[in-house]
Amino acid sequence: MSIFYVPTFRHTGKSRFRSGSLGMVLLASLAGCSLDNPLGRSLGWFDYLDAADIRGSCAGRIGERYRAIYNAVWGEQVRSYDVSAAPDNTPARLAARVFFPENLNEINLRDPLELYRGQTGTVALTPADMAEFRAALRASDFEAPAPQGLILPSTGFYWVVAACRDGVFHYNAYAYPSGRFTAVRFDRWLFEHDPTGVAVASPGQAADNGPHAYFEMTVGINGLVGVGSPF
Repeated sequence: MSIFYVPTFRHTGKSRFRSGSLGMVLLASLAGCSLDNPLGRSLGWFDYLDAADIRGSCAGRIGERYRAIYNAVWGEQVRSYDVSAAPDNTPARLAARVFFPENLNEINLRDPLELYRGQTGTVALTPADMAEFRAALRASDFEAPAPQGLILPSTGFYWVVAACRDGVFHYNAYAYPSGRFTAVRFDRWLFEHDPTGVAVASPGQAADNGPHAYFEMTVGINGLVGVGSPF
């Protein structure tokens, strides 16, 4: 994994954080690694992208939990979907969030972090909805092994999908342009059930809003390689 900011700054993230100052650790604690603020998102994004929270709580878990993230150029649009289904009669649920763009001229002085929370929404899912979602994952070859060595650049378009189903964790990724990306079918289901109302950025059609932070992630056996803080 590497991260650098256009045009010249580059360093590997994980090893730098391990040798970093106590101040960074304190900042992470204060931010709570929440996606609701820019510092917390910077500190926790790679773990979130790797679904570390889902992976860490998967063993022995009954039910289903999924996370699908659509990166449509970092800084332009990133969409996150969490789907959960309990084994009882509790309705399944989809929670969606869309980040970016973040125009500093639109900051609400009464709630400065509002801009960074993105557009969010939740919706209840029926058993039929869940059956369609599972079928869409199967049709997208989600059950296949993750493409080891695949590079996921922040300035590109890609999907990462994680699942914990009855105690078994699985991870996969799809990068544009590729046949695997074109063959994805779960995207339509997610977009049709998306409650945010934000239009989807199509592959290759990102707006030109200037340079953005650039970082690369590499897909491993069942997740991302070398996940750590970007500091």
